[in-house]
Amino acid sequence: MFKKAKVADQTATGQGTDRPQEEKSYKKRAGIKKRSKVPGVMITQWTEDLPHGRSTPDFIRKPIALTIQEGKLALFKAVVSGNPKPDLTWKRAKGDMSDKDKFQQRYDESTGEYTLVIPKVSSEDADTYKCFAHNEYGKAVCTAILNVIEVGYKKSKAFLEDSDIDPAGFRKMLRKRHEKFGRAGKA
Repeated sequence: MFKKAKVADQTATGQGTDRPQEEKSYKKRAGIKKRSKVPGVMITQWTEDLPHGRSTPDFIRKPIALTIQEGKLALFKAVVSGNPKPDLTWKRAKGDMSDKDKFQQRYDESTGEYTLVIPKVSSEDADTYKCFAHNEYGKAVCTAILNVIEVGYKKSKAFLEDSDIDPAGFRKMLRKRHEKFGRAGKA
C-alpha cells in the first residue's frame, strides 16, 4: 500500500532544514519516505518496522491554500492521525511567526482540529506555510499558500500621496496631448 524509499536527507526533500527544538531528537535517525493517502503530504518514517498498534503521523485533513482580502481573517485547519498522538507545529517559508498575537495556534480537543489563525492579514503575511506533525516514529509535512489581495483604494491613495504629480499640471499635459494627437490618438 505504501511506497517506501530510503532517505539520506533527513529534511524530506524540499521541506527545509530549520526544525523546531522538539524535532531535533529525530534528526539523527535514518528515514523512510512513505506516500500518504492525502495528496501533497510527505511522510518520513524513522524506524524500519513499527511496533503493533503504533503509526507514523499522517494528515487526515491538510490545510488548503487561501486567497484572503487584506484586513480579513485567515484560518488554516489540519487534522492529523498517529499513535502516539503527534505534536503539530507551523512554520513560514520566508517570515517569522514569533508574534503570538498575529499567529495564533489553537487545538480543539472535541474535533481533533489544529488551527492557525491570522487575524487582519496584510500583504506581508502572504507566504507558504508549512505544517509539521511528528511523533517518535516519524513526521508528516504539508504546505499551504496564503495569497493576500490588497485593497485597491489604499493602494491608489498611497500612490497619489507618494507621487509628486500636480493635478493641475497633469490635466494641462493631457489637454496638450489631446490637441496634438486629436481624438483618435493619431499624430
